[in-house]
Parts: sequence; structure tokens; C-alpha cells
Amino acid sequence: MTCPVCDESSFARLPVRGRAMVRCQGCGCLASDDENPCNSPGGLALAGTGIYPRRDSETDILPRYMDALRRRGFSGGSLLVVASAGARLDFAPASYDAAIMLQQLQSQPAPGELLRRTRAALRPGAPLLLTLPRASSVAPARWYFDETTALLLLLRHGFREVSVRDLPASSEMLVIAVRDEPPALPKCSIIVAVFNESRTFPVLMDALLKKRIPGVDREIVVIESNSTDGTRELAKQYQGRPDVKLVLQDRPRGKGHAVREGFRLATGDIVLIQDADLEYDLDDYDALLAPILSYRALFVLGTRHAGDWKIREFAQQRVLSAGLNFGHAFFTALINVLFRQKMTDPFTMFKVFRRDCLFGLEFQCNRFDFDHELVIKLVRKGCRPLEVPVNYRSRSFREGKKVRLFRDPLTWLWVDLRLRFSRALPKDPG
Repeated sequence: MTCPVCDESSFARLPVRGRAMVRCQGCGCLASDDENPCNSPGGLALAGTGIYPRRDSETDILPRYMDALRRRGFSGGSLLVVASAGARLDFAPASYDAAIMLQQLQSQPAPGELLRRTRAALRPGAPLLLTLPRASSVAPARWYFDETTALLLLLRHGFREVSVRDLPASSEMLVIAVRDEPPALPKCSIIVAVFNESRTFPVLMDALLKKRIPGVDREIVVIESNSTDGTRELAKQYQGRPDVKLVLQDRPRGKGHAVREGFRLATGDIVLIQDADLEYDLDDYDALLAPILSYRALFVLGTRHAGDWKIREFAQQRVLSAGLNFGHAFFTALINVLFRQKMTDPFTMFKVFRRDCLFGLEFQCNRFDFDHELVIKLVRKGCRPLEVPVNYRSRSFREGKKVRLFRDPLTWLWVDLRLRFSRALPKDPG
């Protein structure tokens, strides 16, 4: 057995009563361990397929599916429908304006092949709607996907702007995406928010420009927030470089605001957040990107506290160090309890994820509470975080740390509680 998401061949048996289930050791995709759980023939089974005219289509497909396709740009034309198992069919390339796939991927021996053929049949930018059972479903299936593995599968096979949500009164997921034109090489957008870092910023930038990741293009997006210590003048020296985008803000609005501006300008398939203070090691990039490039994860956190606990140790400030470490433990435990996670370091600077994870999300936080907002909203969207150990050397407040001890923790607490009881997606992307 080979996982259709990440090609892993190692599976772990799960203790599920009454069902033979295994979990992929790479991405976590679930599979039935029965020899033939769906009673379907081998190979690619495609049927119930047809071209529906613009107006007649609404009489054949449930209105909610058609409404969802319209929100993704389908205004009529040819519609490809894959709705039941049967004969093998080939699709004419680039002939359809939209596609609907009902309860098909989970029964295919090779779901990726069905997605590949469907994508080839769609015109550029055409939407795809599909339904999938959750693992809690009683329906027999060969594969069971969750939000993370469904998103990974679609991204791998040439789709983007993927949204996943539950169907009302059902154990099924409704997934919608559009056909993408992926680049020959994946690109990583490195977001650098900088304010008053004249001592460390040029060191970081020179190291970033020398850093190369095999098989990955990159862009460096620098957001400079009108520093008062000469950092802006240093940043201007990198303006015009072919792999650097420089944004000069008129005033400082906080790290969160600067990173959000970086998101807006990023064009890479992958986003990596990088501070300008040299607390983290650029040599960890390869380990952080590896699970994303291999489709084993959507969202990676570079944990400072896995294995050997890398505590904050400030010379001659032991009480302050202990207080900060206690605060880290408290807020980590709070987020884990509120959102049913097992993270060790949700507040690490190293947050790396597929840019498509941001689709449908809106952010409001401007300061360091943005770290909380970003992680929580990605988790609530269904982007399961994978933690990878990284190197870390904490700097002290005397060296330029900018957290406000009596103000910022209150904003963190407010964000954590507010997001626990609010909607994960403030707008419905379809």
C-alpha cells in the first residue's frame, strides 16, 4: 500500500473497534486495511460523467453544489460530473468549465490519478467540487481524508484555493478548489519584518542572500517599518535586487501588521516567517521545508522546546528568564486545551506553511498577538501543525527584545479566548 498523498509506504495499525484501519506514517492519511473495502474493481473507475448545458445543469445537481461553484466563478458552460463507479472513461483535455466529483476519491486505488485526469479536462482556473467521507463515516472506503490530507492531495495534483468544510447533518466534507498552473520549481517566500535592527539586519540579509535550498526558488520580502536607528537606510541598500521585495512603511504598526503586508505581497507556494534578530539558525530551513515539499505537512512549526529545552537565559536576569519561560508554558498549555492540540512551541518565529493555507482567512492583530492569531486560525481551518526541532539563542531586552511584559500578555489572552468562540473562517470562500 502506498499513500496517495505523500507516497509513504509505512502505515501503523489503529485500535479502532470493528474496523481494520491504518494511518500513514508520513502525512497521517487514514486507510482501510480490508482487502477490498469498497467492493469495487481495480483500476480507475469513472462514470456518471457528462456535459451538462448551462441551464439544464441545475435540474441535475443539487442547488447547493451549483451555488458553491458559482461563488468560485462558474457562470455556465460545460460541467463534468463524476458521480458513480462504472466504466473507464477518458476526458477531452481542457474542455470543461467546472467539475463535480461525488464520493469518488475515497474508493479509488489511486485517487491522485483521478484528480490528474480531472484537472487535465478542466480549463485554466475552472473550479472543482468534491465530497469526501470523514473517518467517522460508516460508509465503506479505501481512504479517509481530513482537512489537512485533502488539502495536501489537491495541492499536489495541481489545484489551489482549496476550502474544506463539513456538509450539514452529514459525516461528509465538501471540498472546493480551482485548477492551478504550478511553476516548474516550488518557490518559498521569506517574510522579514524589521524595525530598529541595524546591528543584526545586514548580517541576516547577507546570510539570506547566500542561502540556497536545492530544488526551491525563493523571494525575500522585507517590510521595514520606518526605523529610527538607521535600519531603513540599510534596507534601501538591498532595493532593486532581483530576489528582494522591499516595502518601506510610513510608520511602525507592529510586527503582525508588517507580516500581514508580507503575506499580501508573497507569490511563493510556501511562506516562511523570518525575524531580523539572529535568534534562529538559517541552517534549519532545509529541515523545516522538507515535510512541506514532500507533502507530509501543510504547516510546520520550528519548535525550540523539543527534546533539550532551549529556555530563555538572560545574563544577570534569572528572575526575568524564569517569568518568560513560565509565561510560555502557560500560554502553550492554554492554546492546547482550548484548541485540542499538543504543540510544544506555538509562538516560535519559524512558522512555515503552504500559502494556500491562508485562503479564506482574515487577520486583524498587529503586534505579537498575531503569532497567536495565525497559529489558531490555521489550526481551526484544519491545517494540522507538524513540529520540527530548531536551534535557538534568545536575546535579552538589553539586546533589543521588543515584547512588552505588562501589555502584550493581556492581548494574547484576549485573542486566545476570543478566537475560541468565534468562527474559524470570517468569510465563505465557496
